[in-house]
Formats: sequence, C-alpha cells, structure tokens
Amino acid sequence: MSPSLTDYWWTARSLLDGSRVSIEQEVAVSRQEDLAPYLDLHQAQRILDLANGRMRPQYSLLRAGGHQVLGIDLANLPGRTLTDYSYRLARWLYSRHVPNGRKVNVACSLVCGDVGQLPFRDVYFDLVTSMSAFEHFLDVPRVVSELSRVLRPGGLLWVRIHPFTCLSGGHNLSFTEIPLRHLPPGVDAWDHLRQRNIPFTVPLNEWRLDQYLEVFRNHFMILKQYCAVQEGMELLTPEIEAELSEYTREELTCCTYAIVARKAV
Repeated sequence: MSPSLTDYWWTARSLLDGSRVSIEQEVAVSRQEDLAPYLDLHQAQRILDLANGRMRPQYSLLRAGGHQVLGIDLANLPGRTLTDYSYRLARWLYSRHVPNGRKVNVACSLVCGDVGQLPFRDVYFDLVTSMSAFEHFLDVPRVVSELSRVLRPGGLLWVRIHPFTCLSGGHNLSFTEIPLRHLPPGVDAWDHLRQRNIPFTVPLNEWRLDQYLEVFRNHFMILKQYCAVQEGMELLTPEIEAELSEYTREELTCCTYAIVARKAV
C-alpha cells in the first residue's frame, strides 16, 4: 500500500517534535546494554553501520557519540531528485534533536556500496551494527561472510531484524505506528503469510528466525538473542494461529529480533 497523508504527517511530526530521535535513542540504549559485557561504547570504537538507510538515524547517533563510523548503503549515492531533497530536509530536522549532532569532529563517512561485497580491508572494525536491514538482503550468507572478514578477532555484531513472519513483515502496509497495532480498513492480519492480496513493494528474503541464526552461527558465536519488540498480539486470534500453525507464536508477534554475536579470537 502506498504511503497515505497520515503516514507523511506522522513522519513529519515525529521529526519536528523530536520523538523520532527519542525512539532511536531508546534503540541506542538497548545496544549499549546488550554490548556492555563485551565492549565499552563509552570509548571510541571503529564501527560499521550496515545498510544505514536514507535517514541514517543510528549512524548519526553513533557519530555524535564520538565513534569513527562508516555507513554503507546503496542509498548513499547523492542525487538531486525531489525524494533526495526530501530526505535531506528530514535528516536536517532529525539532526536538530541529536545531542552534539552538529558538533562532531570525528572522522566518519558514508559509502555507496554493496553489503555483499564490502569495500573495506580485513579485520578493520570493532563493531558492526545493523537495524532492520537483514530482511532485505537476498544473499544473507554472503553478507554474513563479509562481516566476518571485516571484523577484527573478538569483534562484535549487533543486529536487529524485522522478521518476515511478523504482522508488518510484508513491508506493504501504511505504517502510522511502531509497533503496528491497528490495520488499515480492508486488510487482513498476516495477509503476507496467508492470501497475499497486497503485493510486496520492496525486496524481501522471507527468511525465518532459525535460518538467520544458523547462518550467524557458521561465522560467529551468538552471545545473546531475544525479541526486542512485539506487535499484533491483540490481532492473533485462535483461528489465525491455527491457520498459521507452522509458525511459532514468537515468529508471528516479534517485529524486532535482536542478535549479539562475536567473532572468534
């Protein structure tokens, strides 16, 4: 479904009042708590922000935190379209609410590149972060292999995945709330796992959680894994749960799954 005026208004309001930054700061706090037993983020680290997105929210926060951050995404290619200018304005509005966001002297940069063929030397990074991106990678094993190559021995991986199996996993609804708790009129819950009446609008690998975990275990030691955000519990009726019995309740209701992993020393 195409974004509605309500979607645009929700996005604009969240940028103007700083609520988008507040949401992203909560993510940053969770990342720091997850990594605290293994890495001190109060000290400057060399970080790769994988698939940073057009808004670059976590890239901006990590940069403001004094880290040397490299962000890589095909969306980092400069452009002069209306969409490019819109995102430029959105990033400026976002930066106004980032503490020290406009006073950073640390060497950071954005790279336009392929996450499956990273243009970085071996054992370069202390930490790789990724937020709601892995579900869009069509060759996950290749990406994970590249991350293992560029991380130093003992380096860490902090990933949050938006699973395909959750209520909003089809990425084809108009999002006016995070997590999603109300569906647009005429839309069936978990349509993307059932009738598929609404077409997909972005690349999706449709992987399940155990597939991700298996691939990560091939290259890393998984230190922590958990569902960080749930959605759709109110809409998961016994009838739908029976129809989708091949999926676990966690798969159907977890819209943000976190994985912390470490490369062997």
